[in-house]
Amino acid sequence: MHRMIKTLRRVPYAGGILFSLICVQAALLGMVNLPLRLNLPRFDVQVVTGCALLACLSVQWVLFAKRVLRQNRNMRQHLVLHRWSGVTVTLLFAAHAIRMGHLWMSLLTVVFFLVALTGVLNREVLGYRSNLIYLIWLTCHIGLSAALWPLIGVHIWVALAYQ
Repeated sequence: MHRMIKTLRRVPYAGGILFSLICVQAALLGMVNLPLRLNLPRFDVQVVTGCALLACLSVQWVLFAKRVLRQNRNMRQHLVLHRWSGVTVTLLFAAHAIRMGHLWMSLLTVVFFLVALTGVLNREVLGYRSNLIYLIWLTCHIGLSAALWPLIGVHIWVALAYQ
């Protein structure tokens, strides 16, 4: 327990992402429905949170672009932005999610959850020293993130088609 508290003090975004993942689980299990609790029109909340999700997810790719283009200046700042944006995206997803849906919607939710989980299981949190483990982690995190975008596209298309 002491080690976990020490880790959360050293990397505060890890606690934020774990709290966010708990919120996502509560929303998906129907324990919390933010639009109903706040007496807001569900469609309006879905549109606002969906647009905010797209914006924050787009910000996430800045770090990837910086790495690919080998622009290492201010990399630490981009990494901090990437991590806190991940916490924000996960909280927005909790507000956006209504329930587990059909197969493709469930797949979107599972992939999103895995992206957030792999994001928090990074080298800074777990402290693994092996470069091979880091490369496997990085490949999984970026691969799942890339797989998320076509699923988001299908989700937007279907959501707009049925509104």
